[in-house]
Amino acid sequence: MHHTSILRFGLILASALVLLAGLVMFAIFQSRPQGQTAPEELDKPVMATQIEFLADAMQGSSARIAAHPQTLACFVTAAPEVCQAQAANLHALNQEATVLFVTDGQRQLLPGFLPGDTRRLLANAGRGGAGGMASATFNLSVSHPVMGSDGKRLGFVIVEQSVPQLQALFDTLPLPDAAAYAELQQSQSNEASMVLMRRGNQAVKRNAQPTLIELAGTPWRIAVWRPVTPVAESVAPYVLGWLVASLVVAILVLSFTLAVRNRVTDSLRVMVKLTNDVRQQRLRADYPVSLAEFQTPLETMLKLGKVMLGRQKEVSSLARLDHLSQVNNRRSFDEKQKELFATMKDGWSHSLLILDIDNFKQVNDTFGHEAGDQLIIKFGNALKHCLRNSDFIARLGGDEFCVLFPYTPLDRAQELAERLRANMPESVELIPGVTQKLSWSGGLSEYSREDKGENEALARADAALLEAKRGGRNATRIRAAA
Repeated sequence: MHHTSILRFGLILASALVLLAGLVMFAIFQSRPQGQTAPEELDKPVMATQIEFLADAMQGSSARIAAHPQTLACFVTAAPEVCQAQAANLHALNQEATVLFVTDGQRQLLPGFLPGDTRRLLANAGRGGAGGMASATFNLSVSHPVMGSDGKRLGFVIVEQSVPQLQALFDTLPLPDAAAYAELQQSQSNEASMVLMRRGNQAVKRNAQPTLIELAGTPWRIAVWRPVTPVAESVAPYVLGWLVASLVVAILVLSFTLAVRNRVTDSLRVMVKLTNDVRQQRLRADYPVSLAEFQTPLETMLKLGKVMLGRQKEVSSLARLDHLSQVNNRRSFDEKQKELFATMKDGWSHSLLILDIDNFKQVNDTFGHEAGDQLIIKFGNALKHCLRNSDFIARLGGDEFCVLFPYTPLDRAQELAERLRANMPESVELIPGVTQKLSWSGGLSEYSREDKGENEALARADAALLEAKRGGRNATRIRAAA
């Protein structure tokens, strides 16, 4: 089965969130405000409307002058006084404008100088139909044909007027941004354009196509070049934003994942510690965990551990007790003897007493095994009541018992053996109607640092027991270490 770690889950979550952040950033990039078209961005009415209004007014004025009877009289009679009188009247009405009368053969009727632009206008006059032509630099010139009563064209009325506010209007022209470039151009007869004014970053002109804004009624137009932003530059802020967001998300997710993993690991260690303690048959007072999710399982495991430990202790205790006399068995005796013998190197003294119940075989043969079992039980109880709590009592087998006197020298053990014999009951009831005198024979010895094994002291005590039996029983013999 494939195993997945908490850290792997954290990496997957971080990757998913980074991808989500990328999708969100892409959506923001796609929904960003798009730049408006140049005609909408440029406030055309600010500049163009005034010029177009002036051109329209001049066109209407030239039409009215061309249709005026005195103007017709000037063209028909070609009388200087008539033409001069009309010119004086027109000058009185509009002193800022210059009015020229020109015959159809381009012969000047009134004294004055025709500018070069005006001459080009006259050269192209008539090619555009009856609507007239217009040309200008910083002056605006408008022509209108003069028609006779028979419908024949007699000549042209040319009205010229300066546009002093043109520079100021162009300077206030709103550009799409600070890096844009604009030109005020005038159309030429050869389809070329003459630049009258320029403004902005001219370097933009090399890499971009212009947006043209025609000024109706004039030969002018506005050309605007907008800087072309490279795709990399337009995308770069969003990519940088995504990288920063991804870094923040990754740090937060990985920090959270590591914190959770550490807490889970700590809680698992506590549970392993509990399992190990149960195995070693011990439990601590507290098993703290940092995650609430582990608290309930740990409490359940702790309860089960207590039950198991109780049962293990009960089984262990039963395994160490003699089932009949309810004192320690031979296995417990061997372990305790080995433990005491190991302390001899530290200078401690220990003694042991082997006891045999007198006439036990006779009791079994006379009253049966039930009476013999009762004698063992009663003898074990008497030993437990007459000895110290620190003394270790064990049944080695049959009617043979042994008492270990920990940290007790031989002379003190002899006193304890004599007190035991004095305090033992004289008789015990085995079965209803059967009472048996209680006596025992004993062999006393001590452990020695010279012994090669712990059983050497037991052998000496056993030899002393044999001497007590051969000497008439109901006595204790002592055999000290050599």
